[in-house]
Amino acid sequence: MNVSSFANSECLSMRVAVILVAHGEAEGAGFFENYSMIRHTLDHAAEVMALPGTVRLVASVVGGMKNCVAFRVSGYRSPQNRITRQQGALLKEHLRIGCDGLHAEYEVYSAFHATPPFISDILRDTRSHDARLLVSMSPVDSRMTAGTLHLLAEKCRGTVDGPAPVVVDGFWGDSGLRRVYVNHVFRYGRNDPGAALLLAFHGTIIRDARGCEPGFHTGADEIGSMACALRNAVLADPRNHYARVEVTHYNHDIGGTWTRPAFPASLNALGDAGVDRADVFSCGYFSDGTETLLYAGRHAERGPVGDVHFLPCVNDSADFIAHLAARILDTVDAGG
Repeated sequence: MNVSSFANSECLSMRVAVILVAHGEAEGAGFFENYSMIRHTLDHAAEVMALPGTVRLVASVVGGMKNCVAFRVSGYRSPQNRITRQQGALLKEHLRIGCDGLHAEYEVYSAFHATPPFISDILRDTRSHDARLLVSMSPVDSRMTAGTLHLLAEKCRGTVDGPAPVVVDGFWGDSGLRRVYVNHVFRYGRNDPGAALLLAFHGTIIRDARGCEPGFHTGADEIGSMACALRNAVLADPRNHYARVEVTHYNHDIGGTWTRPAFPASLNALGDAGVDRADVFSCGYFSDGTETLLYAGRHAERGPVGDVHFLPCVNDSADFIAHLAARILDTVDAGG
């Protein structure tokens, strides 16, 4: 899938569909859209975990009602899907500039695992493109994130449903993203000598209810590797004045034992150590949403650390979009 060679040999413009795939969250406070989001999330999880249909139905109804009431009372609305669309708009402009003269036309789409438009919808709409990229908008690869995209790409291979998509993932080991992250920390963090920095990841299950290792790719190793590298990079940076830099996890604690320490436990440990100021960077996410804004905020309000400041996710920051564009152009230039 080399753009230059395609254009030179065919004298045609190559149409490339770039599909940003995020988890997706309900954008309003309505019951049905929140029910649907939770139901799709649980159905997705049921592909690898034992979640009976009745359990998924009840959890979706109860969760949808809770969200409906809570969001209407608080006025909260998830920005995740809107941020993903904004990332796509900015990315399209970067790609236009980056591929100038290469006879390629990049069209950027946003798709979601749990809310419309779903990945299958966008794949159907892009069947006529010459090439398609599925970009995992999660920095950590697992069966539930990039793994799903690889399965979809393989399913498309050898069919008449358009070119088989190429998956862009592996951000957890991306040194370029790490540099973006470190600069982001020192741009938005308070970096006080007496403060702590918590690097927060989306947690994952590490032992099932029977105490056994899960039979699917959980992403736990990738979290550990990325967390260690990022923590070391922050500590080694000459700009760093944080007294402590620690790793924490936003866990759901469903179906077994999850990654440790969990965010509330990390806050308790800081309180026990006499730390009264903490910055939190949700580096396990490319966009802010309900977990990073609402749920984490509630834990912070109940915790012992009096002054907790949440850095924004990289969201639509210029450095992140530029890095994303570079990864995509490199993938296309390398032929996928």
